[in-house]
Amino acid sequence: MEGYTLIITEKPEAASRIAHALDFDGTPRKRIDNGVPFYVARRDKEIVIVPALGHLYTVGGKAKDRSSYPVFEYKWVPVYVVERNTKRIRSWIATISKLAANADAFIDACDFDIEGSLVGFNILKFACREKENFARRMKYSTLTKGEIEQAFLETLPTLDFCL
Repeated sequence: MEGYTLIITEKPEAASRIAHALDFDGTPRKRIDNGVPFYVARRDKEIVIVPALGHLYTVGGKAKDRSSYPVFEYKWVPVYVVERNTKRIRSWIATISKLAANADAFIDACDFDIEGSLVGFNILKFACREKENFARRMKYSTLTKGEIEQAFLETLPTLDFCL
């Protein structure tokens, strides 16, 4: 696959609903890469819809040494770096990065609130390698076919927050 639009959602259920709504036949292909589900929808142009699991990135101290307190310098890091029992996040980030490498357009379809905006921004910035300035934003309040179609056809030209 090459030259497709990559849509990023905040949750797996949203990815499924968006894929079914945007596919011309309503039957997108479900694929799994390293345990991560994603969907391929057919339209004028191929669309790949991949979910996150909420926040894939969090704030961590810049210093590698955890014995130094207080911490004054922070940076965004993958959740699995600072939290226990989050190793599966590594495969989600790897799959999103792999899918982003062949995409030529990006859409943030995470929930339209501050948290969703942050989730999408961080994925576009880190997993998709600095695509936050090239991404569009889908704005919807319900996951109905009609509203998803309209949000896709009327994407905002940029992300909704300058994070």
